[in-house]
Amino acid sequence: MAIKLFTNTMKNRRRLLAGAAALTILAGSSSCAELKPAAALQQQTSAGTGGAASLKAAAGKSSASNGNGVQAAANKGGAAAPAPASVTAPAAAVQLMKPTDGAAETGKVMKGEKVVALTFDDGPDGRYTPEILDILKRYKVKASFFVVGTQAKKFPDVLKRIADEGHLIGNHTYHHIDLAKASKAKILQEIAYNDILIQRAVGFTPTFVRPPYGALSSEVRAELKSSGRELALWNVDTRDWAGTSVTVMRNNVNCKVKPGSVILMHSFGSGKIRHTVELLPLLIQDLRKQGYTFVTYDQLP
Repeated sequence: MAIKLFTNTMKNRRRLLAGAAALTILAGSSSCAELKPAAALQQQTSAGTGGAASLKAAAGKSSASNGNGVQAAANKGGAAAPAPASVTAPAAAVQLMKPTDGAAETGKVMKGEKVVALTFDDGPDGRYTPEILDILKRYKVKASFFVVGTQAKKFPDVLKRIADEGHLIGNHTYHHIDLAKASKAKILQEIAYNDILIQRAVGFTPTFVRPPYGALSSEVRAELKSSGRELALWNVDTRDWAGTSVTVMRNNVNCKVKPGSVILMHSFGSGKIRHTVELLPLLIQDLRKQGYTFVTYDQLP
């Protein structure tokens, strides 16, 4: 009888332990479940925008178009972002560093001058970004790259090549999150951690910050202003992130471009970015025939 009671007791104990372990696993997986609404938000945000909104309109909306689903935010709602690998999170409150890229001293073109800025988001990577750089080099065009920290950490050599070849580098946050929905601490972390990676790769802290989706809040604006940063938005969206055909993207840009236009493209994402690589030389040729000169974002008035 005593042996039987002991056996039953051990069985019950094992059942309780197994139940507790299951609860622990479920609790630990809750953050993974949050990835789905984050990705859905990105797709919904991107699909619902016109893409050709003015810079002012893009700045005022909390969900301007940019739909790269691969870069959907994994940390939302103000949760503390993990520091990049080998980057030690400061013990005190995060503060943004002042820019050291010299953009403030860059000469500006005259307002109304027939110039256009080609911009690329979400890189660098080891596939499309080098191809884009090759094309820009072949046509002697300088562009602007707004890089994501998770990619900068993986491809510092490509990031260095961007700088070495004379292109502008800007901060596009560490995790590609919606800053308009983030807490002050989260906003600072996302920008500061990416600053560190950029600085390590190229030796300077960028002036320009492009918020993912063009999403802004008064908090974001205030933090950028206090640290001497500047916003970098766009007014012509190729919609390359949506897999738009080369023909449609080409026609869209040629119809909407005007002096001072900022054209949004991507140098990393899904296989859809292959269309961007195919579009780029055609776009450069088209715009040059129309009399446009290519500038980096910091040269715009």
